[in-house]
Amino acid sequence: MNSCRVAVLVCVAVFVLAGVQAGLAKPAADDTSAFAAADAQILGEIREHSQAMENLEYLSDEIGPRLTGSPQLKQANDWTAAKFREYGLSNVKLEPWTIAHSWTRGTARARIVSPAEHLLTIASAGWSPGTNGVVHGPVVYFDAKTKEDFDKFRGKLKGTIVIYQEPESLSPPKPEDPNAELLRPMQAPAPAKGQPAPPSPFAAAREVARARNDFFKQEGVAVVLRDSNKPHGLLNMTGIGGEKFDIGAIPTAFITGEGYRLLFRMQKHGKVEVEIEMTNSFGDKPMDVYNTVAEIRGSEKSDEVVMLGAHLDSWDLGTGSTDNGTGSMAVLEAARTLAKLNLKPKRTIRFVLFTGEEEGLVGSAKYADAHKDELEKISAVLVHDTGTGRVLTLGLHDNYQDREIVDQVLAPLKELKLLEPTMRRTFGTDHASFDDAGVPGFWVIQDGAEYTKTHHSQSDTFDKVWKDDLNQGAQVLAAWAYNTAQLPAMLPRRPLPYRPSADAAKAEAPKPDPIADMDTKILEQVKSDQGQLKSNLQYLADRIGPRLTGSPQLDQASHWTMERFKEAGLSTAHLEPWTIANSWTRGPASGQIISPTHHVLTLETAGWSAATKGELRGPVIGIAAEKVEDLQQYKGKLKGAIVIVGRPVEMDSPGNPLMTPWGENTIPVAFPKMDANKPFDFEAYMKLRQAQTKFFEEEGVGAVLRGSEKWYGLLNMSTATREYAPSAIPTAYMTRENYTLLWRLLDAGAVEAEVNIASSFSGKPVEVYNTVAEIAGTEKPEEVVIVGGHLDSWDLGTGATDNGTGSTAVLEAARALQKLGVKPKRTIRFVLFTGEEQGLNGSKAYVKAHQKELEKISGVLVHDSGTGKVLTIGLMGNYAVRETVDRALNPLARAKEIGLAEPTLRSEGGSDHVPFDGAGVPGFWCVQDNVDYDKTHHSQADTLDRVRWDDLTEGAQVLAVFAYNVAQLSEMLPRKTAKQGGD
Repeated sequence: MNSCRVAVLVCVAVFVLAGVQAGLAKPAADDTSAFAAADAQILGEIREHSQAMENLEYLSDEIGPRLTGSPQLKQANDWTAAKFREYGLSNVKLEPWTIAHSWTRGTARARIVSPAEHLLTIASAGWSPGTNGVVHGPVVYFDAKTKEDFDKFRGKLKGTIVIYQEPESLSPPKPEDPNAELLRPMQAPAPAKGQPAPPSPFAAAREVARARNDFFKQEGVAVVLRDSNKPHGLLNMTGIGGEKFDIGAIPTAFITGEGYRLLFRMQKHGKVEVEIEMTNSFGDKPMDVYNTVAEIRGSEKSDEVVMLGAHLDSWDLGTGSTDNGTGSMAVLEAARTLAKLNLKPKRTIRFVLFTGEEEGLVGSAKYADAHKDELEKISAVLVHDTGTGRVLTLGLHDNYQDREIVDQVLAPLKELKLLEPTMRRTFGTDHASFDDAGVPGFWVIQDGAEYTKTHHSQSDTFDKVWKDDLNQGAQVLAAWAYNTAQLPAMLPRRPLPYRPSADAAKAEAPKPDPIADMDTKILEQVKSDQGQLKSNLQYLADRIGPRLTGSPQLDQASHWTMERFKEAGLSTAHLEPWTIANSWTRGPASGQIISPTHHVLTLETAGWSAATKGELRGPVIGIAAEKVEDLQQYKGKLKGAIVIVGRPVEMDSPGNPLMTPWGENTIPVAFPKMDANKPFDFEAYMKLRQAQTKFFEEEGVGAVLRGSEKWYGLLNMSTATREYAPSAIPTAYMTRENYTLLWRLLDAGAVEAEVNIASSFSGKPVEVYNTVAEIAGTEKPEEVVIVGGHLDSWDLGTGATDNGTGSTAVLEAARALQKLGVKPKRTIRFVLFTGEEQGLNGSKAYVKAHQKELEKISGVLVHDSGTGKVLTIGLMGNYAVRETVDRALNPLARAKEIGLAEPTLRSEGGSDHVPFDGAGVPGFWCVQDNVDYDKTHHSQADTLDRVRWDDLTEGAQVLAVFAYNVAQLSEMLPRKTAKQGGD
């Protein structure tokens, strides 16, 4: 990986950001956007004057739980309508819809009476009938998994207490990952246009439940007990009356997880008798319930609507504070804020608090049906409904066509640290009612924040609410609504899926998928070849060693890899030459502090650095310039000096790239902590760097020392000059410990040092090579898919992880595909670039040499971030390609051992996909787990010992499947649109 990727403001590195800046994620507008000023007001108003917590306290404590059809829910409707009016909103109203029966919870008690007595904690399921007195009966575990299994219970269930779930262990509890929703393997993409919609994810479960309940009713089951599956005595809750709010067929109750497991254990050892009594009541006729609706009317396009929503109803074991008082009060707070600021949105912003959500999104479905004639005028809907945790990002529910615009909408909200929007879909919140009707329906993905415990339980109370996160959710809602209302046009729709008749659906039986079958074979083949993969990387790293561009070792590696391709059956493997101005040989570098005390310095000559021609003794001068004019203070003071540039700054280690806020770097190296109030100015930085280099030459600087950003004696390495020319000033890297020591001594007084930096140059151009091999396409051989890595490395270690791993993964992908005898439609080409470490020079040379065929290259995928697991693919802001790549890569998500996350639209510079991307070819990169890459990168620790073989094998699987599946697509991958090309 190119040293350009070393993070911003590591001021001792040369070219640190050239590659990064070329491709940093650029969602669209920055703080100069038309939205930014209004968004700053919105965020500030909520931060300073939010009423969300006091409103939620009233809703939770003074009104309480809000069961659909209850007096408390109607009270909440009236109260929220009054608050909307108080805040100055217009068209405030309650929109009615009807349920068949209201339901009132009565008492519920239960105990085991034999073989030993135990009290049980239960709660009636919603819309469950009572037991008509005390019921006494044996416990039966109904373990039928299919309808055929029902027969063994026929005639045996009359008067019984039935349990039917096999319990999971409650202790030790499964660790909760607040980011689990975003780190899961990507979902299967939505059906392509013209393909039938997939079955509801709940359809099969509903059918099993319906058949089971019918059987229980026929057989005379007395009571059904359901596992709450929560620890610490927490209950769960749902309804059994369905979306029609019917009277449940059989008395049903939830029992604590501990009580359920007690019953389950005891019944395995013999007969267990239980006594239960439940008293519940129903309304005797249909009744109206209401959605609360309010608006801020649009100033220009008032007939077009942007909607914010949440559900006001709740279950009734707690007070419904986090499900979904939080969402409802976030919507109310967004309304208050926008009304107070009097921002005059172009479109109408409508705020809807739905009801009947807990029984199946019924209120939102009724709303969509009642407003079906105006749905085409609803731009989009955003719903808040996952508890009290902070909003991490938005879930776009397969609305690929809206992703770029949503990025623009969210771009001004940098201070909220939102993650990249996701295409992930869910069907458990009210946005789904709109999405099913063709309206873009989005949902907020939130930090888990104990939601698994509070959800539907008696613990869902006001004391579980996290104030700052609630307010952050209101900020996201308000800013999103305003920005979306200001867009030039409504958000685009996606085509509704084809919905065939039942008979047609039966006729359209699933067909065998030859690509999926081949993908399975590819994964198995690569895995079975792991021994060969290990052998190749061991030979490359240990026997050939570091592969400096222009060195004999790189030449040996180029020829060796060509032979390996041929050995694998790719007979056309060849070397494509390009030329560098000089090869360079590292000499020894040494140094010591002479005064005020003696310290030995650990140095290594920077790449293509000139030599000092022996020992150089001189004063050490630290340069701390933030702008070009600051250099003038050093004029006349640097002749013969040993210069160190920039004070050490505190470094941040890289995190999980999938959890990095959208628009921030995901470079897997340590980078300086940035001042949030002082954004980095790349142009000013580069101007200073160029001026600094010229100034040092003019002033006659004797040598430059660069500090490593790594601790524990690990060095860094980069080139001291461009284009393989000797540097004007001898330059060396030193350890971070030396770097910080020198600055401490300088702060205390004068420092003198002695350095000796050696190196040599060829003095003439040298030919180097990219290794190229291919599997020819059978239908469109002129169209090409490329997978690549770079074969060159720096020479402090052996280049095992940068980028021996990527090179041997490419080699393994080629071997596996060839061994399987694949016949791809398009040609699959495998390229091992060189000169990457000095500025992507080999891939630039390749792009230049193949200029005439670039339009026939469908896509390029490069593996170059070490030994870590490939988490997903980075698409370099190519919005047009996202849905197609999702389909091509989905088999890698389904493969359990790989579990590929959904592709990211982030951009990243510094690797060989960039020259292709710059030339208009879809260029992608493997987003990888960091795995100490920040320590091994360009250091003496980059050795074979650091390789994770299983992760590397998976990387080869990703490359092979990507190459084959993209080669099989009906069309080449889409290019970026013209306006994106310069991003």
